[in-house]
Amino acid sequence: MAEAKQMAASHSEDIPPVPPPEPLANYLNAAYGFRSWLLTKDHKRIGILYAGAITFFFLVGGIFAVLIRLELLTPAGDLVQSETYNKLFTMHGVMMVFFFLLPSIPATLGNFLIPMMIGAKDLAFPRLNLLSWYIFMVGALFTIWAVVSGGVDTGWTFYTPYSTASSNTHVIAAAVGILIAGFSSILTGLNFIVTISLTTPMAGRIMM
Repeated sequence: MAEAKQMAASHSEDIPPVPPPEPLANYLNAAYGFRSWLLTKDHKRIGILYAGAITFFFLVGGIFAVLIRLELLTPAGDLVQSETYNKLFTMHGVMMVFFFLLPSIPATLGNFLIPMMIGAKDLAFPRLNLLSWYIFMVGALFTIWAVVSGGVDTGWTFYTPYSTASSNTHVIAAAVGILIAGFSSILTGLNFIVTISLTTPMAGRIMM
């Protein structure tokens, strides 16, 4: 009996231990570091980059909204002057409309979900997809520069003639930033159209 136990023990020592299974690679653990995120071509990571950017701009616009509401607590202009109030109103609208609302659903949710919904591995132009995010951030930097340099007081619609003749704030910088961000939306939409038309035959026949 003792010999049998010794033989079983020696036999078990000869068997190498089974290594633990490696975790499956995904968009979160494929690579780490800022470089891996800033140079990624994974549509899920780019969607997360958009989500982080629009969350920041949502917070900036929310701060402007809080200041507006605090000013409206009393009829008198006891918190900010009328010119500053106009700037807060404009900058709140610009941040919420052009840098949160417009990119939130197509750029963020679209990047993350559309390839998985249609069974594609990624978007048709992954590099163009990453370029769209960088163009969006460049446009946002122009607008943020206009905000920190004195703001804009025309209203977020930039109606003329006030925005062109009467305002002495940084209208051009804000408008250029919004225009650049618009090109980002155009490239993102083009990427979605090509991806869907190439992946789903029915969509391709409809577009033709």
